[in-house]
Amino acid sequence: MQPICRIIGITLLLLTAYNVQLKAQDHRNNGYIGVGLGPSFLPGNNYVNTGTGLNLSLLNVGYTIGKNFGVTGIWAGGAHIFDSEATIFILGTTPLPAKVEISYGVLMVGPMYTLNLTDDSSLDFKLRLGSLYSSNKSTTEVSASTSENTTLGASLGIGYRKKIANRWCIMLSSDYYAGRQQFSFEESQKTHILSFTAGVGFVL
Repeated sequence: MQPICRIIGITLLLLTAYNVQLKAQDHRNNGYIGVGLGPSFLPGNNYVNTGTGLNLSLLNVGYTIGKNFGVTGIWAGGAHIFDSEATIFILGTTPLPAKVEISYGVLMVGPMYTLNLTDDSSLDFKLRLGSLYSSNKSTTEVSASTSENTTLGASLGIGYRKKIANRWCIMLSSDYYAGRQQFSFEESQKTHILSFTAGVGFVL
């Protein structure tokens, strides 16, 4: 999985460098580099109320090449903290209250389709593949356990951009991530993450 992370990281760096080069050539309003913050959710968990987590988008980039089609990349992470139960194998199986901490990180790239609404606003439809990391820490009064997993993941996203200055825009995004997981509180073999972010971007 590490080679995949390196490939995706290099791709994001090349995409950013390409965008900066095009900016130097005075090609404008074809792309963006942004950051964002917002809530995240773990849908599909029927046994535990995981509540609302926090999602941080450290690098959200995109650039249109040709007529409305382009490439996009995302580097983001988030965390959830909630109460659950853990089964302790001491003289049988004993369920005890537990504090659960879930964290995740994604590094993905893929194609993008941009729908221009006005001269200053647009919708971006994104499909991305890449690395999905998840960590699950469960702590009770008598024990603590941690599991980690890095796997191939996929995401679907939609973003809204509105230009507010010559080189700046506001960004609203909704992203759904999926991949294999090892969460102790869920019997499913999939990670499901839904995030909403709001932020600012530098217009290219």
